[in-house]
Amino acid sequence: MINVNSYLQQPPTQSTELNTSRTSSATKHVDNASSDKSPEPNLSPLARQLNEVQARADARDAIMGRDELAGKAKNITDQLIGSSYHNNKARHDAEVPDTNDPILLERAKQATDFVNGKGSNPFKGLSADQLTLITYDEGGTFTINERRAAWEEKYDQWQDWKKEVGDKIIREWKEKGTITNSLTEVLEHYENLPPIEQAQYPDFWLASLNAQITHYSDQEPLSGESYTSLLELMEPVGLKDNLESFLFSKE
Repeated sequence: MINVNSYLQQPPTQSTELNTSRTSSATKHVDNASSDKSPEPNLSPLARQLNEVQARADARDAIMGRDELAGKAKNITDQLIGSSYHNNKARHDAEVPDTNDPILLERAKQATDFVNGKGSNPFKGLSADQLTLITYDEGGTFTINERRAAWEEKYDQWQDWKKEVGDKIIREWKEKGTITNSLTEVLEHYENLPPIEQAQYPDFWLASLNAQITHYSDQEPLSGESYTSLLELMEPVGLKDNLESFLFSKE
C-alpha cells in the first residue's frame, strides 16, 4: 500500500454488489433532473462523465485483486501528487479536454488554475464517492489536473473526518473509559470505502480493528499496555498523531 503518512489513505474488499451499489449512488447526487423516459439527455455534463467513469471503475474492480488495486492506486497517486506529476507539470498544465463543451473546458481550466494556487477547486463539495471516481479514473474523461483537484478535495475531507473522529475517541475515553463506539465508526468508514481505497490498507488491518472493538466491548479500559497496538491500528487512517500525545499523557 502507499505510505500511510504521505498519501490519502483509504482498506479487505466488500462484496462486488455492495461496492457497485455505493458507486452507483455517486452519480445520483450530481443531477436529479433526468426523466424516467429519457434520463441521459437531461443529465449534467458532470453526471454523464461520472456515469462513464463509474462503469470503468466497476469493470476494473471486478477483475483486479486486492494487491493489483493497491499497486494501481500507488501508481495513480504518484501521477497526481508525486514525482511523476511534477516531472510532467508543464504537459499537465497544457492539457485540455477533447471536447467542444464550454462547461467542460472551463472546468478543466479552473482545475489547472487551482492546482497552481489560483481560484477555487471546481470539485469542492462533491461527495467522497464522486471524488474517488474522478481521482482513480484512467479513461481520459478528466484531465490530470482535474483528477489532482479531486484528490485534493478528497484529502481535505479526510482531514476533517480525522479531526472529528479523533476528538470523538478522546471524548469517549474521558466520559466512558472505553472507545468502542469510536472504533465502530472507524470500521464503518472503512466499510464504505471503494475497493481501490480499501486495498491501500494492510491486509491485517480489518481483523485487528475488529479485535480491538471486541476488546473494548468487554469494558476493558485503555491502558499503557494497549496504547501501542491501538496507535498502530490508527496509523492507516491517519489518527495516530491525533491520539499519541493524549494517550501517553495519561500514563
